[in-house]
Amino acid sequence: MTRYGIGPKFSAAAALYGLPAGWLTYRYPEVFSIRCIPYLLLVGVGAALLLAGGVIYARVLRTFNAGYRQGKLVREGAFSIVRHPIYAAWIWLIIPGFVLFFRSWPLLAAPLVAYVAFKVFVHEEDASLRREFGESYSQYRSETNEMFPFRRQ
Repeated sequence: MTRYGIGPKFSAAAALYGLPAGWLTYRYPEVFSIRCIPYLLLVGVGAALLLAGGVIYARVLRTFNAGYRQGKLVREGAFSIVRHPIYAAWIWLIIPGFVLFFRSWPLLAAPLVAYVAFKVFVHEEDASLRREFGESYSQYRSETNEMFPFRRQ
């Protein structure tokens, strides 16, 4: 597994969905544009999501890169709450933030498409991490949620 993990795979899936969805909205705005919510509100919420996602992404990426260079399993910071905080920032904050700028009903499903692709491909990354870190990763995996910051029982 590369340092990018499965990020390119779930991003490609979201893009492959997003391109035709965006085209439909561009071609038929009277059908597919979000008109019931003021555009400035969509932009404001989108900007807030992008800002929050960008801050989280930058902080988590710094922690990840430090651990990656040392060849260690990162379990501190956001990684103590979820196993995949980089992907979570993209799927739940950054992609939705971008989508709101386009004012498109079909594009609202892009984060869901990215999440489904994440679920399909994450097993590859888990297997790679299990091979690299062994029991330490298995224990971390059993104690930490994959994508949502809820406490495990």
